[in-house]
Amino acid sequence: MKTRVISALVLALICIPSLILGGIFTDILMIAVVLIGCFEFCTIRKKRFNVLLYPSMVAFVALINVFNNNQVGLIIFYIIYLFFIAMIFEDITLDDISSVFMMSIIIGFAVFSVVKMYDRDNGYLMMIYILLASFGCDIAALFCGMLFGKHKLNERISPKKTVEGAIGGWFFGFILSYVFAWFAFPEKLRGAALIISLILPIVSQIGDLSFSLIKRNYGVKDFGSIIPGHGGILDRIDSLLFCLIFFASVWEFFL
Repeated sequence: MKTRVISALVLALICIPSLILGGIFTDILMIAVVLIGCFEFCTIRKKRFNVLLYPSMVAFVALINVFNNNQVGLIIFYIIYLFFIAMIFEDITLDDISSVFMMSIIIGFAVFSVVKMYDRDNGYLMMIYILLASFGCDIAALFCGMLFGKHKLNERISPKKTVEGAIGGWFFGFILSYVFAWFAFPEKLRGAALIISLILPIVSQIGDLSFSLIKRNYGVKDFGSIIPGHGGILDRIDSLLFCLIFFASVWEFFL
């Protein structure tokens, strides 16, 4: 636990100033996350590391943020490309290209969501709001599960998670994000923030469980080991990725 807490504090000291300052600082942080996250995903395959899968993922994530007016066309091209390389390389299976496509979409649109946020004035406030909902839920779920957990949430996917932890995580994620939104957002958006704050912690937990399901499928405990006590980058931001995509999708309706 001590190692986990120290790592979390170091990460906060590195990431939070970068996200608040925006601009080149946020860009560098996003690039690092994409490069490391895509590498982690490509290396959990049980077969050898394929030289095309990793650059393909990175290229797609970059291009989805460039061709924002023709993302559907890019996605179609990417599907055709993945099937093509599966025909060329015997070690790339249908499961491989399906999982790579899925993860490319998740990471790509999460980054796209961050870009859209920072295109607006005070985009960092929206980022802090999402971080409070996601990480607030994650941290509260851990401690509530340790203190009160008795009933397993989904033992098949994540044996340690409990119903009590999930409820506690949802409650604190909701409270933290909505209190912040009350003071940080314009009055006309408080109603929207209430609705989104109620849903974001649920989305956060779905993201967490989804990535646990992926690790179960590949038979690994963590995506990597770059963060002591936490695992890899993807282990740390799994729930955040889902929250970013969800927030960017629904926020537009309230503006």
